[in-house]
Amino acid sequence: MKKLFLATTAAIVVMAAGPAGAADMALKAPRAMAPACAQFGGFYLGGHGGWGHYRHDHSDRGNLVQTIDDNLPANASQSDSNGLGGVQIGRNWQRNCTVFGIEADWSWSGLRAQETYFDGDAGTQDTLTVSSKLRWFGTVRTRAGIVVDNVLLYVTGGFAYANFNRDYTIVEDAPLTTFTFSSSNTRWGWTAGFGTEWAWSGNWSIKSEVLYMRFVGGDAGFTGTTFNTVNFGVPGRGYSFGSDDDVWVARIGLNYRWGG
Repeated sequence: MKKLFLATTAAIVVMAAGPAGAADMALKAPRAMAPACAQFGGFYLGGHGGWGHYRHDHSDRGNLVQTIDDNLPANASQSDSNGLGGVQIGRNWQRNCTVFGIEADWSWSGLRAQETYFDGDAGTQDTLTVSSKLRWFGTVRTRAGIVVDNVLLYVTGGFAYANFNRDYTIVEDAPLTTFTFSSSNTRWGWTAGFGTEWAWSGNWSIKSEVLYMRFVGGDAGFTGTTFNTVNFGVPGRGYSFGSDDDVWVARIGLNYRWGG
């Protein structure tokens, strides 16, 4: 009987101590830590440089070129690749390793798409030369992404605006007559892309980015009343060239951040 009592008492003690021991172990277990990542919150200012590819699609909406020579194209494309550079400013909000922000930038561009078209006749030919220069552009975009260690991976999109200088030169071989129309205007479009930003040292970061910009439906209008001969259209009739513009941009930049 004595042995049975001792065994029963030992079992009760073990069972009573079990929950307390488990609770004590739970209290001593390490708490889950938030993932460590670099901070990108706050305002930032910086500069960038890169390369762009530009394509200009024009259309002869007033049928002026076809009036001169139906072998000249009424619709055609020109393209160019060149360098660019500019500045950016923005603001980021960060929660744990998730970042949301807004950025505005402005870039100078050396992009000029130009092509000369011939009517294909033997000897002297009628020609059309189309030139479109992208002088500068800018964007206003939102950014959203995640931080992995010290690198921000993001997607971006918003509005784009750009200034274009356009020249259309038509040469009629007989009689020899030249007409040049020039225009300069600023157009609005849209942009989307993706990029990375590396927290480099202190408040400094290095970014790389790819953007696509699209500008659709622009008109360069002029009136036929300025023409002195029937070779350049019908007096009093309005003529216009339509323009669509596509731009791909790849660039790298340096940012300085404060106030995060």
